Amino acid sequence: MNPVLETHLESGKFDHGYLLVGDFEISRKMALEATRAILKPEGKIESHPDFSYQKFELFGIEESRTLTEKASKRPFVGDKKVFIIELFSFSLESANALLKTLEEPFPGTHFFVIVPSLENVIPTLASRLTVIDNSKIKKELDEGKIKFYKKFLSDLPNKRLETIKKFTESRQDAIEFLNELELTTKDFKILEEIQRCKSFLFSQGSSAKMVLEHIALTLPQM
Repeated sequence: MNPVLETHLESGKFDHGYLLVGDFEISRKMALEATRAILKPEGKIESHPDFSYQKFELFGIEESRTLTEKASKRPFVGDKKVFIIELFSFSLESANALLKTLEEPFPGTHFFVIVPSLENVIPTLASRLTVIDNSKIKKELDEGKIKFYKKFLSDLPNKRLETIKKFTESRQDAIEFLNELELTTKDFKILEEIQRCKSFLFSQGSSAKMVLEHIALTLPQM
């Protein structure tokens, strides 16, 4: 747990907004732990009426307006609401619109914005949020995932192409795949190629399908 967020968990006093940067799974777990501490749900947090969790490939102006509308309403239970937004990139227009929402948040409303990097986050938006950088944290993969990725590296290209199909729906999924693949090898050439492909995925208009197909076809068999 990040020291800043850990302090807020211990005190029970949370900022109105957080920007969690880096691995999606690590950031998601942090945001959910904080959400449970804020809302104190009796059952599953997913069914709480004042909790919202959404994923976006591109967070556009319409998504920003919808969020602003939801955030402006009073909580259904108690006096707090929490929004977790997991996204790959903003449009400039939506980032500026979200900025206005974060500048004057409804009392008791908390935002957790999860992004893979700060590259597409405008400085003024980041300055309105408590930034928690998880990019240097190495997560632990369970045994099942380790076996999965080692098998991927040992498979022939045609098998690899089948494997990557479920990770090509969005750049978020592709980044998570590459992050976890990176943890299962120490081969310098493979690590270098993974890093190069991740940098392509951060570019606007890049294709998750093409990047992962490249990985499947070009990485050496291990």
